[in-house]
Amino acid sequence: MKLSRDWLSDYVDLTGLSDEELGRRFTEIGHAVEAMEKHGDDTVFDLEITTNRVDAMSHLGMARELAAALGREVVLSGAPAPSPASNAGTVTIRIDAPEMCGRFSAQVIRNVVVKDSPYRIQQRLEAVGLRPINNIVDVTNYVMMALGHPMHAYDLDKLADQTIIVRRGNAGEKMKTLDGETRAIDRDTVVIADGNHAVGLGGVMGGEESEISASTKNVLLECAWFNPSIIRRTARRLGLKTDASYRFERRVDPNDTLNIIAMAASMIGGDAEAPIDVVAAREESKTLKLRSTKLHEQAADAVGDGYALELFRRLGFDARAVSDGIEVVIPTYRGDIHEEMDLVEEVLRFFGLNNVPATLPRLTTGDIRPNAIGDAEDDVRRILAGCGLAEAVNFAFLPAAQNALFTSEEPVKITNALSENIAEMRLSLIPGLLDNVAFNRSYGTRDGALFEVGRTYHRNGNAVRERYRVAAVIFGSIGSHWGDAKRAIDFFDIKGIVEQLAATLHVDLTFAISDDEWLRNGKRAIARHRDHQVATLGFVSHEVLQRFGVKGDVVAMELDLEVLLASTGEWKMAPVARFPGLPMILAVTHSADLEYQRIIETIRSLDVPHLHEVGLRDRFTPEGENTIKTTLGMWYQAFDRSLTQEEVAKIHQNAAARVAELLPVKVL
Repeated sequence: MKLSRDWLSDYVDLTGLSDEELGRRFTEIGHAVEAMEKHGDDTVFDLEITTNRVDAMSHLGMARELAAALGREVVLSGAPAPSPASNAGTVTIRIDAPEMCGRFSAQVIRNVVVKDSPYRIQQRLEAVGLRPINNIVDVTNYVMMALGHPMHAYDLDKLADQTIIVRRGNAGEKMKTLDGETRAIDRDTVVIADGNHAVGLGGVMGGEESEISASTKNVLLECAWFNPSIIRRTARRLGLKTDASYRFERRVDPNDTLNIIAMAASMIGGDAEAPIDVVAAREESKTLKLRSTKLHEQAADAVGDGYALELFRRLGFDARAVSDGIEVVIPTYRGDIHEEMDLVEEVLRFFGLNNVPATLPRLTTGDIRPNAIGDAEDDVRRILAGCGLAEAVNFAFLPAAQNALFTSEEPVKITNALSENIAEMRLSLIPGLLDNVAFNRSYGTRDGALFEVGRTYHRNGNAVRERYRVAAVIFGSIGSHWGDAKRAIDFFDIKGIVEQLAATLHVDLTFAISDDEWLRNGKRAIARHRDHQVATLGFVSHEVLQRFGVKGDVVAMELDLEVLLASTGEWKMAPVARFPGLPMILAVTHSADLEYQRIIETIRSLDVPHLHEVGLRDRFTPEGENTIKTTLGMWYQAFDRSLTQEEVAKIHQNAAARVAELLPVKVL
């Protein structure tokens, strides 16, 4: 926005200020100077004015700002007083779309002479970047730059029936605008029409048919107020940005139309008739209260009521002191002020935010409540990251077909989904992770391990139940160190992750065969704590991987975090044994149908004396045979004495014999 120093001097005394000092004052009150250039004897400032400050997009508006900042008065002594107006005259004006146009003021001026504008007007228009055309058009531009409200001039003799109608556009209607382009009009466009057809796009641009020409003798001046959202949509649809639309779409003053017309009429000359003012919706000034306590709180007691009261008056506000603050009547040209905090901002903007003491905000703890599930999620993230997995975060929306691959449960549908890819809320975290695997594989990442901690969404009558879940996938091969021999992923890799989570949270798990169809038959399991299912794990089936475009094997697990958290056992410390223990090995062969979990449970059920731990040492399947060789490690230890080799050997032999009796195994 370009503003002339010479022009500003018409409204505020700038003597004693250099251009640099004036530029610094502009910046201090929130209007950054982007450029400053000389234009003859004048200095032109190019300011960055925020979009909510349309009142400052004029020389009078900026003069108000400077007067408040410099402690000077705004000069309006040369402004002509508007003549008494009525809603009727020699021209008929009607507003048929009050939701689009709240006010339409006009004035007829007869016997005008179209010619070049005086040199001073041309000079000022050129200084702010406008091209002089003729004295009538130049006056409308001059008044807009001076007072901030756009206006338009019609050749009165070209208006059919001497009538102006403000209405909605008609479907299929067209008109040629001043730039020579034919514009299509729709029902959402505000149109200025005469008795026959459209002659202007309200708030955007006038029509070519009624433009001012060298033969014009009689002029109709227009100054109106249009709905900002209507003008914004029209300008965007037509791709037509003008000085008028830029201001109207940011909300100009609805109550200064008669002052605008009075200034323009006084500059044009000719025989002016009484102005016509048709008001469809009147807007009154609003009154706000600035509490002293609020001002002192926000300003850290650096600003008093007296400073604020004087500032408001210099800005042109009607302000008065009341018992507990200041009551301020906001003029209608300040559409950016809506509430008490806007008044505080106005005071601090001129006082200088750099002059307000810096203090730390007062902190209040509020109610401290335990968040068990949130803490558990953090623990799980830490554990899985420690296991070498990377966290993924996916959307909670899925394509319609993906939920059905993992469960028969009815999903929560998305109403009016923008695309088929966000048609349902997820019932499982696995689809998102498989998409991640496919994405990484497509970019050449052959090996990886990912996890996600999130929520799934389930129907609960007419409501939606959120469940907290953890899921993980491993793909490719294992062995991240350059010297390690890599091997293909295995069921026990994902099982070990589930066991690590459970062990860290002190949950005892048992494993059984799963019947989930999204996992591969014979390589799938469920983890239980007593009667509660905690997790599902195994190799993802080839059919599911094919649907996601994943090549190669993927092992996955999904864990119900709420069930895991509810199963957490009491944390107890055990004394460290003072006496050494003895390791023993139990090797058995058995068919593939015998589950490892059953072997372990059988041994534990025997209550073997001094048996402290039992676990898997090795598992081997001879090629071409349907038998499995399982080697178990068993640790014997007493807390009151040292066990002898002979004593442990006898206990171990008895335990092996009992296992052979109870299970279909052969002890080696």
